Amino acid sequence: MPQPRGEPGGEERGSDFARYAGLGLQFAATVMLLAFLGYWLDRKAGTSPLFLFAGVLLGFLGATISLVRHVPPARPRRRR
Repeated sequence: MPQPRGEPGGEERGSDFARYAGLGLQFAATVMLLAFLGYWLDRKAGTSPLFLFAGVLLGFLGATISLVRHVPPARPRRRR
């Protein structure tokens, strides 16, 4: 639920949303780029689907490592 203006936390949530949306797009772009590169290498070398699988795997692993490094640990919730 959106916070009314002036209440703490409203801007922080919007900033977090933009940050995590950017990380999600980066994750998807990394996997897609390396998958495309693998597909292209397979077409050049005639080794289908060897490099495609390698590209997807490397893209997923690299994007996961980047995601883990950029996302801070969860903060404990305050009781009210």
